[in-house]
Amino acid sequence: MTGISFDPTAPVFVRRCPSYDTPELMSAVSDALAAIGMKKDDFRGKTVVIKPNLVMKKPSEAAATTHPAVLDALLSYLDNCDTKQVLIAESMGGPYTESALRAVYEVCGIAEVVSHHNAALNFDTTAGTLPAPDGEASKMFDIITPVMEADVLINLCKLKSHSLTRMSGAIKNTFGTIPGLVKFEYHARFSDYTDFNRMLVDLSAVLHARCVMLDLCDAIVGMEGNGPTGGTPRQIGCLLASRNPFALDTLASALLSCEHEVPMITEAARRGYCPVDADKVNAVGDGWRELILSDFAPPETAHTGRNPLHWLPNLFGGKLYRWFSPHPVIRTLSCVGCGECARSCPVHTIELTKNKDGKKKAHIKPDACIRCFCCQELCPYNSVDIKKNPLMKLIARMGL
Repeated sequence: MTGISFDPTAPVFVRRCPSYDTPELMSAVSDALAAIGMKKDDFRGKTVVIKPNLVMKKPSEAAATTHPAVLDALLSYLDNCDTKQVLIAESMGGPYTESALRAVYEVCGIAEVVSHHNAALNFDTTAGTLPAPDGEASKMFDIITPVMEADVLINLCKLKSHSLTRMSGAIKNTFGTIPGLVKFEYHARFSDYTDFNRMLVDLSAVLHARCVMLDLCDAIVGMEGNGPTGGTPRQIGCLLASRNPFALDTLASALLSCEHEVPMITEAARRGYCPVDADKVNAVGDGWRELILSDFAPPETAHTGRNPLHWLPNLFGGKLYRWFSPHPVIRTLSCVGCGECARSCPVHTIELTKNKDGKKKAHIKPDACIRCFCCQELCPYNSVDIKKNPLMKLIARMGL
């Protein structure tokens, strides 16, 4: 994107936070904003929109969503900034409706926190169009109205593993500014992994160029394994902040021991938005190297070392690549036939069929599956597994 630039030396603030203790978090948030050049006057008289990660209805202890204590600390800071308005806005997976928003705000603990502050929850389910003339993958984006109207946008993300993008942090969280089911259209439109990651970089870049935007990352307790919703909580122990989401994610990837393995960060580095290596990130605050989790469990879709599929994509029209690639499968014993996976599938390759007992179960038609893993991400019963080709498991373990 020739018209948009980021300072790759922009500071990334690191504060060690072993728990969600509110007084400590309030101090950390205040120090974080100061460290990245934000002052209270920068919020005065402004409409401030906070975009957390509320991917689905899950309590905070599941570590799938932004912890409400971090939002509480941020709102405490903003209460003293004489803002025009503070609004919490999110477009989670699934339908973008008022009833769905109310449910996710309640279950994720966000509604309770907001009730104690000079802030409001967004229930406007309209959207606008944001041009991205310099985008490399997309020249426009459908964006929820409150984000389109924000003077200041705070990207309050959660650090997690992710079955599609390897990691979810500041960059990936901006995908939640696209309204509801429209996100599935983007998955279908950018079904190629490279194009999808290029689109995410375009989106994050154009949002940061549209208004004053900063990134605050809840990396106190993250998620490892099959994130962003089906993994396991894992203590990471820090809070991250920056005005450069790409630099923040570069550092975050090192904490999760997946540096150089996250395509959207690699793409951002190619464009000059951030350093290639975490060691080159301008980290300020507490030391971060001691926080690196060498045993952080990756998603089942990830390969250790060099991608063993690197030579396959163009052979036999891509059919061989698809045969070897990880793909979602329904765990029929725990599937309740709720149909959430079928509704979330961007290419409508999932159907509900009756088994011998007459019970409805989900079934994925493998030939049409684009491996976006939306079904795994949004299944409320964690009944979608990732199946790997046994030969690829062996090759990955051998490091070939």
